[in-house]
Amino acid sequence: MEIASEDTHRLLFYVGAVTRRGYQLSVPEFEEYAKGPFRKTKVVEGGIDVFRNFQDMFAPRRVPTETWLEYLKRLKWISAEEGKVKLTRLGKAILDELSSPVIDADSESATEVLLDPADPHAYVKVIGVLADLGQGLLVDPYFRYDQLETIVEDTQIRRILTSKKTGNTALSQLQFALAVIDEDQRPLVRVADSLHDRFAIGDSGHVVAIGTSLNSVGRNHSMVVPLSETAGNAIASVYGGLWDNANALEPRSQNSAP
Repeated sequence: MEIASEDTHRLLFYVGAVTRRGYQLSVPEFEEYAKGPFRKTKVVEGGIDVFRNFQDMFAPRRVPTETWLEYLKRLKWISAEEGKVKLTRLGKAILDELSSPVIDADSESATEVLLDPADPHAYVKVIGVLADLGQGLLVDPYFRYDQLETIVEDTQIRRILTSKKTGNTALSQLQFALAVIDEDQRPLVRVADSLHDRFAIGDSGHVVAIGTSLNSVGRNHSMVVPLSETAGNAIASVYGGLWDNANALEPRSQNSAP
């Protein structure tokens, strides 16, 4: 059953995307996007189209009686305080549900999710998969600080295994990012000498292979594939061992920076 239209999904995603990047979206900016999110076009009419449009002039049709802003505020999916548009907690939940792929993690047959750079919801689809796994371990050799907030707020992942491949600067940035997260919500991060693949390993036993690092989702074609129980158990065992032998990345506040 559809709970919201494609246009509603697009608007919620737009608000969430710009807010996540630190931009304060104004009401006029929201309304301009809602009014015309795509390039303007015109229709070159032929004779038969003119006749059809003439008929449409006299046919009853439904027209909106509220703007997109009024509609989404009425449903309490967005707020517009002091002229700035933001998703509410309810709106964020709706967006997550609309953007999440349906994956049967209990099935032995893998259900692949294509991550297409042309899909504006590619990143949200990955986060939806991670959220469905519950608590667990995320393995990403190039994990960076700008993915941390999304992982903390939108998933229950509480362990992250990355690698030295990400570079000293990126690891230092990740330490600073960890320091500003409340301790009861802060995930444990460890750094392995070397990692190659990317997985999300749920504590429940479900394992998902992710074809690209989170910072490349939306730029590269890739896939998300749930693994069978046999393959998942093998991956969980291997990366559990790598986690045990990896070095902890401790939070570092600005006051303690050299």
